[in-house]
Formats: sequence, structure tokens, C-alpha cells
Amino acid sequence: MPAYIDQFILKVHGGCNLACDHCYVYEHADQSWRDKPPTMSPAVVAQAAMRIAEHARIHQPPVVRISLHGGEPLLLGTKRLREIATTLRDVAGDDCRLSLHVQTNGVMLNEKFCTLFDECGIQVGVSLDGDRTANDRHRRYANGRSSHARVLRALELLRRSEFRHLYGGILCTIDLANDPISVYEALLEESPPRVDFLFPHATWENPPPRHGESPAPYAAWLGSIHSRWLADGTPVPIRLFEALTAASRGEPSGSEAVGLRPVTLAVVDTDGSWEQADSLKTAYAGAPATGMSVFTHTVDSLMSHPGVAARNERYAELCAACMACPVVRTCGGGLYAHRYSSGSGFDNPSVYCADLLVLATEVPAARVGHTAGSRTGARQRVTDHLPVGAFDAFAAGAGTAEGIRALQDMQVALTKTLIAGTAARPVSRSALGTAAANGWDLLIELESRHPAETREVLCHPFVQAWADRCRRPARDVEVERDRAHVAGVAAAVAWQAGVNVSLPLPVRAGLVHLPGMGALRVRGDGPTAVVWLEGSDLAGGEPTRIRRLTAGSLPVAVEDLDPYRAEDDVPALGRLSTPQWGIWRTALAGAGSELTRLVPAYAATLRAGLRAVVPLRNAAAEHGARYRASRRAFGGVVLGLGRGPAGSVVADPAAALLCEFQHTKLAALLDAYAFFTAADAPPVSVPWWQEPLSARHVLHGVYAQVALVELWHARSVEIARTVASQEHQAAMAAFRKYLNWADITVDALAAEVPLEPAGVHFTAGLRATVDRLAAGARPGVHRAPADRPGTATTRTTSRIRKETT
Repeated sequence: MPAYIDQFILKVHGGCNLACDHCYVYEHADQSWRDKPPTMSPAVVAQAAMRIAEHARIHQPPVVRISLHGGEPLLLGTKRLREIATTLRDVAGDDCRLSLHVQTNGVMLNEKFCTLFDECGIQVGVSLDGDRTANDRHRRYANGRSSHARVLRALELLRRSEFRHLYGGILCTIDLANDPISVYEALLEESPPRVDFLFPHATWENPPPRHGESPAPYAAWLGSIHSRWLADGTPVPIRLFEALTAASRGEPSGSEAVGLRPVTLAVVDTDGSWEQADSLKTAYAGAPATGMSVFTHTVDSLMSHPGVAARNERYAELCAACMACPVVRTCGGGLYAHRYSSGSGFDNPSVYCADLLVLATEVPAARVGHTAGSRTGARQRVTDHLPVGAFDAFAAGAGTAEGIRALQDMQVALTKTLIAGTAARPVSRSALGTAAANGWDLLIELESRHPAETREVLCHPFVQAWADRCRRPARDVEVERDRAHVAGVAAAVAWQAGVNVSLPLPVRAGLVHLPGMGALRVRGDGPTAVVWLEGSDLAGGEPTRIRRLTAGSLPVAVEDLDPYRAEDDVPALGRLSTPQWGIWRTALAGAGSELTRLVPAYAATLRAGLRAVVPLRNAAAEHGARYRASRRAFGGVVLGLGRGPAGSVVADPAAALLCEFQHTKLAALLDAYAFFTAADAPPVSVPWWQEPLSARHVLHGVYAQVALVELWHARSVEIARTVASQEHQAAMAAFRKYLNWADITVDALAAEVPLEPAGVHFTAGLRATVDRLAAGARPGVHRAPADRPGTATTRTTSRIRKETT
């Protein structure tokens, strides 16, 4: 979940003086406005202001945006609006910077209101759907009269020099019956500082007008405007287009409608109830409700509500089709409300999926040429998510411990999101459903009271793996058992915090599991078993604790118990016998010591981020040659040692750890940044695999190889001082092989794969590391001065041929 909420909508008036037939408040599924007070009382305003200020003082966001909304907020009149603005600013005080806004239909806006907004520092947004013909399709009075002329007078007022600074922009709801260019030109005539086009709110139960008549009618409508807007030189910011472009680059979209970065938003209705986004009113009766109020719940409590968490963290509740889509980073699955159907809730693509697919592909692509001049500036911004210098350090190969902790924070937030998405789905009344519900309630309570202990448990990599697995549709008992594992997560937090509690946990093969702690063998054959926690004691079964390597060079858990430690087709070992544990402990301790001695920068990030090693039955045949795309489990690696005569270890655990953790780091970076311009980039031929591989697999491969080059170089230097030349020659051969692979592959990425600024930046860092290592190598691997990326395609082809003959 995000760290804080910094956008609030206050529904200050529940009525409206227009009768727009596309209004989600009055015309759609949720009709709760009928049971709410017509206006927000001073007591509600004061309490809401206190909650917002309280939250801001704790989390200290740079600015808190508050929008006065309705209905029509201007129906309150100037006196009441002044009181609200004064209360908000007085309660916030000097410690909280407020940005106040009002969203109005404009028909009542006059000089008196503008003077008030000027004095109170309130920005004004106005709703207008285009020229008179377009606007009058929906935005009319109850008696059918046009509102267009009054809205134009309001906009004329906002364009006056004394009020121009109040002009926030225009919101326009799309209607395919309107000519898009006429709408665009009509809006530009009002000289708005910005424009936003909104899809009409719709669901799979109530699709939008003309849905299905053509493959992507709304994309075609918006595409006409986008082409004209670019041809005009982008005379005004259009939020949807800019949001799509930003999201495609891995930057915050600033919009709930697109992108995967969080948009932290909460609503206070006229009665003081906390609600989710108003757009949910289009789904079903009661959809926005949380059961919380400003009088009973803090903003931090609201953030733990499953629905709020699912909306504010965009990975949550994305259906399988969205997660597999090449443009999911850009479109983000669309607005949450637009995914709803009565049969599967929000576990669907958007009803505008076909339109979003076109827009998410074509809008960013069209902007590439238009923004070429600003590429250098964009490249400098790609490092903003991490501490200063950390992105460059990761691009060089090793990274930093501080950077690992930042990535870990991002991954914990993602894990919370995935858990919230699981909890937001309805549970059955079975024993497993009860365990899931009780576990979720306890986890919310523990997170608010024991955040450090909660974070510690959520850092266990296979909590993330479990939460990711739970995104699949719940259709059988095994999936229900998976979802009930939230009780085990809550129990682990309670155990860490020393909280006394008893609760039912799901049983799997006679065991109940506490992630990061271990398991208890229980009696009986029921689907759940009750576990008691009293301080540091576990009761209710025979405990088996997770084993941990405590060596200073590599403190790590060896995970042979967690049911989510590996995919079903991965040959993970079960509980290690005492002799097996001795072999693994010795091998891992030796690997940690060797890495600390030879590649200390890599060892430092390994110690900072590696939480668990999963023993496999078999060792990898070749390190750095193939990346196995797997489920999310930041901080966890799978590792095979292999066995030789008399039980000797024949694998290379140091090299294996290095490669696997490179994959872990890169997977987290790819979550945080958009590296590739085209999701469907053509496969890349590489010297270390027979068939061409995807760009993602190639990047993973070369990232592991760069680390292996560093390791084998250090080994060759150490061996040269101590042992015979034959072993030194073997080390140098390994060094040359991995250097040659990395050398060719980095150039292939740069030459053949369309890269976003982050990808360009990262690949350049790898190129610099390869050049540094090559400069100190023996003559057989030195790069000639003319052998540069400009000739990458020809040189790559010839070297691949040499490697494979």
C-alpha cells in the first residue's frame, strides 16, 4: 500500500442544479445520495479537516490536494464555502501545505464567487463537453433548457486577467455522437490551461454507447483529437494523452484512469463517511462504501481497507488477461470501476479494453518523435525512484545496499497491494473462508499497531510469491486454501510482535505454516487447525523451525518448509536431513566468504537483500546462460548444489548465488522502471543460446554475466598468486567466455531492442563495466578502439557464428 493519501474529495453539497443524464452520482447504480444529508455540516468539515491534518503531520506529503465537489458545490453559496476553506486552512496550520480546488458545472459562477476563490486560494475546474450541440446532449437543466451559454459566461470570467490564475481547466466527457475535432476546437476557444477527456462511466453490465460496434470506437474518436493536437504543436496539456505517455516511461501518470503507479485518493461524503472513488457508483449499489467515517476512523485506517488498497495500488485486482498484456504498464487496466461485471466482480479487463490497447500503444509512440529534443532530460530523471547514485550503481552491476533497501520498500508495497487485492475478493462461509476473513482482520490490526514487525514478515520473499499466486480466480478448494494463508501471515506477525492470539490456520499435508518462522504439524484431518501464540511460544502442534545460516558473510534462511517457496514444476527439496543441512550450511558459508573476499560490492548487496535460499535437487548446468522467468519473490533465490562422489559438492554455489541475485535485483528494477519501448520487440540472437530470446531474457542473461565476469576475474587474480597455472588458465577461460558473451550481448541490446530512457541508461552502465573489465584483460579479449556500438550488428553476427561453430 502507498505511504500516505494526499488527495481528498469533500462532497460538500449533495444536490445539483443540472440534470445531466450521464451523471454517475444520480443516474447510475449507487443511489446512496438519497439517504445522505443534502449538505456537509460544519462538524463534518471540522472533523474531516482534523483527520486530513493528522495524516499530513504524520506522513508529511509535499502538498495535500482537497477538491470541493458535489453535486454542485456552488449551491452552498459564498458564505458557507468561505467557512469551509477557512476551517480547512486553520486546522491544517503552517505544517501542512494545502492546494484547494472546486469542480463546478459553471452555471452559477459569477464575480462574487471568483472574488471568494481568489481570497481563499481555490482553483476552479469547469465541466464542458464542447460546443452547444455537444454540451446540450447531456448537460441540461431538468426542464431541458441548455446550460451552454451560462458555462461560456463562467469561462469568460475565468479568462479575465484578475481571475486567470484561478482557472484550473476543463473536464469533457466523451460522446461518440459529437464530432471530435469540433469538440477539440470548441474547448480550445475557451483558452483552458489544461483539458481532460473522460470516458463515460460504464461497466460490463452497462456498456458504454456503441460498445462493440467497431473494434475501438473511443480510441478512434480520441485518436482524431490526438493527431490534430500534435499537428497544432500541443497548444494545451491534455491530461489523458500526457498520462499515457508518462506511464509508458514508468513515470507516475497522475491519473486513476491509466498507469500502474498509485494515485492516492479518498472521498468524504456529506455525512462524514469515508468512501472510495465516486466512479465506483457506476458499478453497483454500495460499491464506494467503506463502513468508515471521519468520526470513527483515521486516514491510516482507511488505507488498510481492502478496496482502497486495491484501487490505490494498481497491480492489485488486475485480472490474468491484463497481467499478460504487453501494454499493462501503460494502461494499468483502466479505471477500476470500468472492470466490473456481476459475475466476476472487478476481476476483468476494462470495458474499454480494446480502446485502451490502441491508445496505450499509439499515443506514446506518436509522442516519441515529438519529444525527441527532451530525451536527454528524461534520461536524467530515470534515477529518481532510488537514492542518489543507486541506479547507476545497479547499472554498473553490483548496486548499493541503500539501493537494495529502496527496492525492498517498493516490493513490500507491492506485496501489500497483492494481499489487499486478495482480501478484497469475497470469501466463502467455509472453514477456510472464515480463516481468511479472520486472518485479514488481524493483519490490518497488527499493521497499525506493529508496523515494523509487519514489514519484517512481508519481506519474507514467499509471502510475495503466495500473494501473487492468489490473483488467479478462486474456483477450487486449493485456491481457497491459498487465500486462507493470510491467517498464517498474520500469525507470523503476531509471533514477531509477541502478541497473544489464537486463530485458525489452513492445513496443508498435516502442517500449518507461518512464513519466515516455520511450520507446526497438527492432528486431525480438517481444512483448518487453531494455533495459539503466547509471547514467543507456539501451541497447537509440533513446531519445526526454519533453519538459518548465521555466518556474517551470508546471513540467510534456508527455506525447505514454505509451501510457496517454488513453483510446482521446480524440483525443490523437502525438509533437509541433518547431513544435508550440514552440506548446505558449509557450501553457503563458503560461498558467502568467497564473494565477500573477491567481489565485496556484490556481497554487500547480497547481504542487504537476500532473505532465503530454496534448495533444489539439481544444480544449473551453466550459470548466466538462461533466466527462468518465475513468480514474484523478491529476496529469495532457488539454488542447486549437485552431488559428486562421497557426497561432495560439484556445483559452484558462489557463482549460482551471484547470478540468481542479479536476476532478483533486475526483476525489481523492471517493476520500478520501463526499460523497453515496445513490449513485443523482436527476439534477439545471443552467443549463449541456440534460439533467439526475448529482450527481457537477454537483459537478465547479460546482467548475470557481467557479475560472473567480475567474479572470474577476481578468481583468476587470486589463483595466480597461490596455485598452479592450469587452474589459472581455467579461471581465465571462464573469464574470457563470460566477458565475450556480455560484450556481444550488450551491443545487441543497444542495436536491436527499442529502449526507453531507463533502458538506455542501464545498458550504457553495463557497457561501461564491460569496457572497464575488457581494458584490463589479456590480449585475446581486448576490444579494438573501432569496435564500438555503431558496428554492433555486423560484429555480433560474426562473433555468434564463431561461438556456435
